[in-house]
Amino acid sequence: MCVSESSVKRWCDCGAISSEKTLGGHRKITLDSLQLFLKHSQRKILFPQELGLPGMLPQREFSLPGKESVLNQKFRDCLARGDEDACRKLLHGLVAEGATRSEAVECLITDAMHGVGEAWSCHEIDVYQERRGCEIAMRMISEQRQLLPVIDDQAPIAIGGAPEGDPYQLPTALVDLTLREAGWNAVNLGSNLPMKSFHQAVADCQPRLAWMSISAIEDVEAFVIAQNQMADALGSDVALVIGGRALNDAVRPRLRYSAYCDSLRHLTEFATMIRLSAG
Repeated sequence: MCVSESSVKRWCDCGAISSEKTLGGHRKITLDSLQLFLKHSQRKILFPQELGLPGMLPQREFSLPGKESVLNQKFRDCLARGDEDACRKLLHGLVAEGATRSEAVECLITDAMHGVGEAWSCHEIDVYQERRGCEIAMRMISEQRQLLPVIDDQAPIAIGGAPEGDPYQLPTALVDLTLREAGWNAVNLGSNLPMKSFHQAVADCQPRLAWMSISAIEDVEAFVIAQNQMADALGSDVALVIGGRALNDAVRPRLRYSAYCDSLRHLTEFATMIRLSAG
């Protein structure tokens, strides 16, 4: 911002910049008042260091990769900018058009978060943008879950989460939403869950279905051994469903499970088949 002293005085006198008069009759402008004026007038300080302020970093230009549809591009752009209300409207609009809640979430949120993860890994966006996007996505998934009909007391139980060493909360929250929409009394145990605790939860809750969302594996050999031991201990009465981006072609064939689902649609189909066969 390069302006004359008289302009600054005029802005103070007309109230565009809030200021106070000192005992000596000078105008005193607080930092908050200056920043508010800059925001409203879309101006920038050219030499912030002269005011004792740190230099401002330039805004980064970026775009998130993903599906090419206009709707997906709009949603990714809103999520990248942190515009939560716009994201919510787009998601609600897709549901209003006839998509199930899990379909809408998979179409928009899953696509956008894959783009966020890819952009972050390539250092195209900052850490705060990834964190902000995750928080927005989690809130919207929780909202969609609360909008589902109340689950019947006789509904079959499903429990699951992400194993120890896997910190990602979004994938297992998506599975929880999908199963509840499919009529299951789903219980999400969250992320980073030790295998022994997972097994104890099965023993305590007596579910018909258990799921493991696996987005990260710290030690492949240890995970394969623990997962197979847990799968054997479940018995034939519990269907074990696994999925997640960490289950590549080298890991998946070494695991024991009832079904591998690479999308929420496949999960819905399998869970519906199990529920109908049981009841």
